[in-house]
Amino acid sequence: MLEKITPNILFMPAEARTDRPVLGLVFGKKKSFIIDAGNSPAHARQFIKKLSASRVPPPGLMGITHWHWDHTFGMSVWDIPTIAHTDTRKGLEALMEYSWDDESLDKRVEQGLEIEFCAEMIKKEFAWDRDQIKIELPEIIFPESLRIDLGGITCLIERVGGDHDSGSTVFYIPEDGVLFLGDCLGPELYAPKYYYSIDKFLELLEKIRGYGAEIYIGSHGDPESSEDLEREMEGWEKIARIIENRGKDWEGIMSQLKESLGRDPTPDDREMIEFFLNGLEIKEGE
Repeated sequence: MLEKITPNILFMPAEARTDRPVLGLVFGKKKSFIIDAGNSPAHARQFIKKLSASRVPPPGLMGITHWHWDHTFGMSVWDIPTIAHTDTRKGLEALMEYSWDDESLDKRVEQGLEIEFCAEMIKKEFAWDRDQIKIELPEIIFPESLRIDLGGITCLIERVGGDHDSGSTVFYIPEDGVLFLGDCLGPELYAPKYYYSIDKFLELLEKIRGYGAEIYIGSHGDPESSEDLEREMEGWEKIARIIENRGKDWEGIMSQLKESLGRDPTPDDREMIEFFLNGLEIKEGE
């Protein structure tokens, strides 16, 4: 089912079973704009079928948040121009060299070129026909930002980067106050340990705050209000700055965080701490 979050924006919710991300549609008087292609042709077709039942202008353009498989493996189904950051195209070009049978996937996991979770999700999503995986390249490439006029509705497309991917791109619709985040707030996954780098993460938080959006849509969760996301970001920022000052002093970090938050750190807080500490280890090894 498609959900209408504002008068000009629909989205299909994420599905955790095979790591299908949110797919979005922004529409104006002239055309509609798709955000992310889907993690497979089946995922894309499911979205297209639902769109066909909606009274919106037919899609004329598509934007990609970043190159990871779950956002791009449905591109072959769409017959519309695709917009992506330069690094997104480079990431997809690298994928074109790969084979996708179980043996090849497992070998890349062993080599550290693929994430075990992603390999398992690919096997589930493409359980019957791995030949469906056809890597497509975006036709329209931008280095930093683009602004698209959909007819009274604007889509601002900007690279924000971050640890998850250097080409992470957000889509802001100012008339509706909605910001599609993609996975930009996620950690770096293609590493021996998932991690955040403090400087890069804090810079990203400031960029996100700078939009002044009212509603935020991440690719693998539910839409959040500005108040809810700011509450989360304040917690993440406190963790980052405490670790920036205390380094690897786990007990000191936990004590100061408890005092700062006014409560015991949650399992999610502990995971964030581990990711930042992993980032410190990686920085020290450079």
